[in-house]
Amino acid sequence: MHDVISFPAAPTQSLIERYLVHAHPYPRSYQPAKLIALRREQGVMNRLYRTERELILRPRELIAPQVQRLSMKQQERLSRYIEARRSSFGFDEAETYKFYLLEVAYELRHLPRTSQPIRSHTYYQLEELLSGKPFVLHATACSRQ
Repeated sequence: MHDVISFPAAPTQSLIERYLVHAHPYPRSYQPAKLIALRREQGVMNRLYRTERELILRPRELIAPQVQRLSMKQQERLSRYIEARRSSFGFDEAETYKFYLLEVAYELRHLPRTSQPIRSHTYYQLEELLSGKPFVLHATACSRQ
C-alpha cells in the first residue's frame, strides 16, 4: 500500500475543500493509499486527507436512498458537493463515480509542488511530502534514487 495518492484537482479544488468530498469516474485502476493529496495549478499541494468513507454512486440519479447509512452531516456534505459540482464542473465523464468523504490529516504549510506538470494520479511517500522541500518527487522517482 502506498502512503499517499495524489490527484490533479485544480478545477474542483474549491468544492473539495468546501465540502471535504472528492469524486472521480469509476472504475479506475488506482492502487490503495493511506492518504490523499490534491494538486492545484502548478502541482501545488496544501493538505493531506484521510478518507472517512468511500462510496460508488451515480450522481445523475437520486442519491438519497444510496446514502442513508451516512450520518446526517455526511449526507449534507455529499449532497451539497454534488449540487455544486453539477452546476459548475459537472459529472459528464462517466455514469458512475467513486466519492471520498474526507477529513484533513495534515496541513502542508510549505506548499510542496511537483517539479513538472503531472496530468494523472501519482503516488508519494509521506516523508517526502512532510520533508519541507519545495519540490517533491513521486514515489517511483524516489525509489530510483
